[in-house]
Amino acid sequence: MAARRRVNVTASLRGGPRAPRKMSAESTSRKRPGNPMAEEKEFRESKAGHRLRPELIIHAGTHKTASTYIQERLHQNSALLLELGFDIQDPQKQKPKPKKLVADLCKRRWNRWQRMFESRDKNRNLLLSAEQFAVPLTNAECISNLQILARKNGYSLHIVIFIRSQLDYINSRYTYSLRRFYHSLSFEEFVHEALHGRLSNERPQRGPVERRQDVFDFWSYFQALLEAKKDGLKVTFLPFRQGGIDPFEQFISALGLSTKISWKSCDSRHFNRSPGTRGVWMARLLSKRLQDRSIPVKSIRDSSQIILKEERRRCWTDPAFWGFSKHLRQRVTLHYSRHNNQFAKAAWGTSWQSAFPDDSDLKQRKRSVYSPASIGEELRMHAIGAHLLRRIQKQRKRKPWHLLTEPIESASNLIFPSLTHALIKAWESISNDQT
Repeated sequence: MAARRRVNVTASLRGGPRAPRKMSAESTSRKRPGNPMAEEKEFRESKAGHRLRPELIIHAGTHKTASTYIQERLHQNSALLLELGFDIQDPQKQKPKPKKLVADLCKRRWNRWQRMFESRDKNRNLLLSAEQFAVPLTNAECISNLQILARKNGYSLHIVIFIRSQLDYINSRYTYSLRRFYHSLSFEEFVHEALHGRLSNERPQRGPVERRQDVFDFWSYFQALLEAKKDGLKVTFLPFRQGGIDPFEQFISALGLSTKISWKSCDSRHFNRSPGTRGVWMARLLSKRLQDRSIPVKSIRDSSQIILKEERRRCWTDPAFWGFSKHLRQRVTLHYSRHNNQFAKAAWGTSWQSAFPDDSDLKQRKRSVYSPASIGEELRMHAIGAHLLRRIQKQRKRKPWHLLTEPIESASNLIFPSLTHALIKAWESISNDQT
């Protein structure tokens, strides 16, 4: 029964005029193997007469659902997609960038949008990908304006958006925001804020559009989009990575394209990496020290890479962070249960459990966090944190002699972090006394 429900969810996600052909067993056996790309093109051309207008496809993330990876795969396959009738607004090649179009949508500015439409072949679908679109898509007026823009320029609007299960999503956003030093909350504090519809260090507005904080409550967060879907807007919600499906394959399937085509892959650097257990612990320590000294994150160059680079430098190969205890996991699951089922019914016509079968594995996952095993180890970790703080402070106020002293301190701290920290503190104390 579970398998049948899963098939139904997949079928509902791929519905609509662009769904791939379903062939009977008899017709499949008669068909000789051929070129998948040629078959796809022939199939799409045969359906062209049934399509009233091309689609303006908005891929809107959401945040932490492999958007960077999908965008790079789209970039790598842009020529092939063009041949299949999909024109991409590629931020690596073209202006305006989709992020700029998001900002203009929020601020009700249409010049960039019109210039983009005027430069396009109206016989092709137009694809924009930016996770920032999720913010204006929580606003009914922005959705309506987007529909009007699309219709005015000869397109039918299609929204494609990934949904990530709360346990996975909250854990991912915690590590993401912490390694960027947006806050210094413990995981338990972060979950408490999330359950109350608050996100640390999120700006309350994007132009005149309210930046919603209840991002984990999909029924509430996407209410305006669900209403538009009910009124006829084509909206495809995709359960993120269920059954180990590649997100790019999920996405192109939602466009009615075959996964059997030889799509180009991309370099692993386009997979957003999260810190391990020690990296998360160090990020929180350093974030506290930055806050104590009122050092704004925006003033730190390449802030999002500091912890990741330090992990590589010290060859830390720790397990992935997973902050949920059994009690906290049950609390989160119960909190979102009713709204999740309401959302699943509106989005896919099924239950949340059917749409997210992998949740059962997350509910069994053991907590994985770091805690220093001894006083000596804790002192060593604090010494590493002090070194990273000094490096940030020097970066903000460069002195000529730092070119000589910084590599020496960095090498010494790598081998003897506690001793190096003690010597530097002693030197600073002597210098202050002499001053």
